Amino acid sequence: VFGVIISIVGCYKGLHARQGAEGVGLATTASVVLSIILIFITDYFMTVLLYVGG
Repeated sequence: VFGVIISIVGCYKGLHARQGAEGVGLATTASVVLSIILIFITDYFMTVLLYVGG
């Protein structure tokens, strides 16, 4: 699940990066930050579902 999140966010941000090295650097930073946030959110909901459901 987490690998899918990282892949989708990385591909999306990479394909929408601006031209040049600065744009690639900003896209990389944005993808890492967004991936971490989405992983924390997904981990929270998975924990709640598995704790309550399990």
